[in-house]
Amino acid sequence: MATEDIETTTRASMDAGQQAWNPLEPSAIPAEPSPIPNELERPRYVVLDEPHTAGDGTKYRAGVWWFGLKPSKGDALPALVQSWICSPLHVDAVTFDAAGANFGRLLRFRNTLGHWKTWAMPMEMLRGDTADLRGVLLSMGVHLDPSNAGRNMLATYLQSQVPTRKMEAVMQTGWAGGQFKAFALPDMVIGPQAMRVTYQSEAKGTDEYTQRGTLAGWQQGIAAPAAGNPLLVLAISSAFAGPVLALVGVESGGLHLIGDSSTGKTTALQAAASVWGGDNFRRSWRTTANGLEGAAALFNDSLLALDEISECDPRDVGEVVYMLGNGRGKQRASRNGSARTVHRWRTSVISTGERSIATSMAEAGQRVKAGQAVRLLDITAQRTFGAWDNLHQHQNGPAFSDALKRAANANYGTAGRAFLEKLTRDTGDMATRLEDIKAHLLKGVQSGDGQPSRAAARLAVLALAGELATTYGITGWDEGEATTAAKVGFAAWTALRGDVTGNAEQDQVVQAVMAFVERHGDSRFSDAGEIYSERQQSLVRDRAGWWQSTEEGVEYLFTGDGMREALKGFDFGRAVRTLQQSGLLAPGVDGKASRVKRIHARNVRVYVVQPEKLAVGRA
Repeated sequence: MATEDIETTTRASMDAGQQAWNPLEPSAIPAEPSPIPNELERPRYVVLDEPHTAGDGTKYRAGVWWFGLKPSKGDALPALVQSWICSPLHVDAVTFDAAGANFGRLLRFRNTLGHWKTWAMPMEMLRGDTADLRGVLLSMGVHLDPSNAGRNMLATYLQSQVPTRKMEAVMQTGWAGGQFKAFALPDMVIGPQAMRVTYQSEAKGTDEYTQRGTLAGWQQGIAAPAAGNPLLVLAISSAFAGPVLALVGVESGGLHLIGDSSTGKTTALQAAASVWGGDNFRRSWRTTANGLEGAAALFNDSLLALDEISECDPRDVGEVVYMLGNGRGKQRASRNGSARTVHRWRTSVISTGERSIATSMAEAGQRVKAGQAVRLLDITAQRTFGAWDNLHQHQNGPAFSDALKRAANANYGTAGRAFLEKLTRDTGDMATRLEDIKAHLLKGVQSGDGQPSRAAARLAVLALAGELATTYGITGWDEGEATTAAKVGFAAWTALRGDVTGNAEQDQVVQAVMAFVERHGDSRFSDAGEIYSERQQSLVRDRAGWWQSTEEGVEYLFTGDGMREALKGFDFGRAVRTLQQSGLLAPGVDGKASRVKRIHARNVRVYVVQPEKLAVGRA
């Protein structure tokens, strides 16, 4: 009996002077309305969270049911029919991304173990025979009617449900919801606006962002031993830096730890990865540039941990470094020729290897550019005991590394989530704090170029993240520990770079031209002052220019094609200006970098390279 009917009956009884219905008397409580619809209430989908026995004794198992009517012949009444579709499965919300696309449905279901779970299903999974959708649901513990009719009814049921609740769907981890108040992980959303956002994916989930142990266990086994070990502090800080990058407007990038085998560099990487997940969180350099696109997108606003650069094809290293720093993958076409969605990400990167980025690229005959050098900072992992300075009462470096590895396998994934709980509610001025740390790192560094500044900015972000984690009570470090580690990292980077005050890109351009002269000075250049016979002229193959003796030494007169060949891999106009600034390239005339000279009875436009002027300038 409906509530309205109960109230009407009660009033009628009171008017007749009879005893009024007392709702507190158990015998007077009306029966719950049956969830099984009658013929007037059909057709209808009904979700039974528990098994139900109808008034006529019919038993219904828990799950999604379709109650319909089957037309009968003649004047006979339609027959009542029902079909079980799957175990309990509710459609709680309509989902779509910030651009009003990628629609989906937020599903809530009970798995085989009886636990309620949620999953944001992309609507595109209802295309075709829905085999992919059913596969994902089955893998998550949903029971399905295996018949063909059941398959079709499942798709019909899901498409028919349009809840009034709306949620923003994100297709990758990271910030969502606006104003940095919600952070999405594959299994949950953290932050004040978490109820407005859901992570939506065709996959059943990932095995990267997993949890084990406790935060206290992680603090005792990973964070506490990091104190007094700058490289370990820097590695762990790089893990916390992922979500901070967007808050301070810094592009992707990070560290490349260099060291011999068994120094502890991979252990530092494992410790960093334990902030977010277990051993599956790590990635290997042993993949293609295309493969790393997907990996970088998976770790958006988080940490990308790449182990052992020697496993990567040297020809791919330079491309990968640029790609990771630029935060976007290649533009590709779909089967019908239209443009596919480009992978995008912003991630903190920590990498390891026995050789530097430059050495890896040189193996493939490539030259590292300044932009690549400041995206992943080469830092040697050679301290007092391998990569360590403080063994915390362990006998030696390997014993300390083994203890860290055991701790990383026992406690992981908790620190990152605790960090996000605080970060999503932090309204402090992080940009000003970042600039203060950067200024601290650059104190005493005299440089007119931007590379040290960019390297300091990269390390300052790591220091900021580490200091925030300390302020939030996650690391247990003393205030300033992360900043000190960044200072050590900056010193290691400048020492490996060789010349703190010089311009790395300028040096590379100069070295490229001088190396070209050394390789081809006798074979592709000839004396501009002598008149050669036709046969003598033909001995110079693929001419790059001429040389001439002056009071100050030998000058090389590069042709335009010769100079472009020497500067291959650099922006030509910028490289020419750099050569002029260094003094290696003589000033041109008429506002141009080149000049016209009379060589062998003809006028030729050349670039005049003066090695002696460079030597004097550097002296």
